[in-house]
Amino acid sequence: MQMANLNPTPAQVRQALLDHGVIMDVYAGWDTVGRPWQGPDGSPGLTGGVIHHTANPNASSANYNNILGWAVTAYDKPVCNMLIGKDRATLLAAGSVYHCGLGGPVPALGVSQHGFQGQTRFFGIEIDDPGVKVGTINEFQIDMTARTMAALAELCGWDVSKSIGTHKCYTDGCHGWNPNGPSPSVGRKNDTIDGAWKEYPGSSTPSPYNAPYWRNQVKLRMKPVMWDGTIPSRTAALKAYTDGIANKAAWRVACRLYDVGVLKIKPLALGTQKYPIKAVQRYQAQIGINPDRQDGLPNKTTWIKLFGADKP
Repeated sequence: MQMANLNPTPAQVRQALLDHGVIMDVYAGWDTVGRPWQGPDGSPGLTGGVIHHTANPNASSANYNNILGWAVTAYDKPVCNMLIGKDRATLLAAGSVYHCGLGGPVPALGVSQHGFQGQTRFFGIEIDDPGVKVGTINEFQIDMTARTMAALAELCGWDVSKSIGTHKCYTDGCHGWNPNGPSPSVGRKNDTIDGAWKEYPGSSTPSPYNAPYWRNQVKLRMKPVMWDGTIPSRTAALKAYTDGIANKAAWRVACRLYDVGVLKIKPLALGTQKYPIKAVQRYQAQIGINPDRQDGLPNKTTWIKLFGADKP
C-alpha cells in the first residue's frame, strides 16, 4: 500500500531516486529553482511524468556538458527536471519547471484544460538523443529513465498505467492522455519517437518508445510493496524489541522500512522477523530526530513519519 504524496519535498525526491538506484549528479540550486507542484486551484499536484528527447543531433557522452549548459540557461528555469545523457544523468530541479509547454487537457491527472498546466503537474525527463530512429537511446538512458519514474511513482502513489506518458501523449492525444487531441498548438509531431503521425493515436502494444513501452519498463523497476497497510502498535513493537521476539508489529516495521528503501534486505516472513532496530536508527537519522534520540525505539515522531499516523 503506497501513501500518496503529491507534493514531495526536494529531499524526498532525491532520496527516492537514490533508493531506486538512479545514478545522478545534482545541479547547483536544484532544490530551490522549481515552483510548487500544484494545480490552478492550489491543490498539490505532482501527478505524473513526461518523457522527452532533446532532439540534439550531436548527442553523445562527449558533448554532455554542452547540452547541460543549454538545459539550465535556455530559460529562467531549467528545461526539464532530469537530463539523462548517454552515460550521465543530472537532477536539475525537484519542483515545477519548463518542459512540456502547451498541451492537454489530461483530466484524469489534474490537467483540466489546454494550456501550460502540465508543467505544474508533471515531472519532465529529457533524454539526450537525436530522436530520429529506434536504437539510439542506449541502455543506460532507458534504465535511468525507468528508475526515475519508478521512484516517483512509488513516492507519489501514481498509477503507472495512467500517470506516465510521452510528449506526444500530452500534445497529440494518445494512450489515455488528452482525449480531445491533437491540441491546437501541436507542433513537433512524433515527439519521443512515439510512432508515426499516420499511426495516431498510437498502438497499445509496447514498442520503442511509446507510452506502453515506458510504463512496462517502469513497472519492471518498481519495488514489491511489503507493508500490508496496518499501522502497528508502538507498544507491541517495543515488546518485540525488549523481549527479542518476532511479532506482527516487528514485521510491519520491517516491511515499511523496506518499502521506503531504508531496509535494503527483504524482511523475513511473518512470525520470524524480529524488530529491526538498526534500520529504525537509520530512518530516525534520515528524518532528523536529534542524534541522542536515534535509539531505534518506537516513538510518536517515527511512527507518524513512517506510517502516516501514530498508534500507541
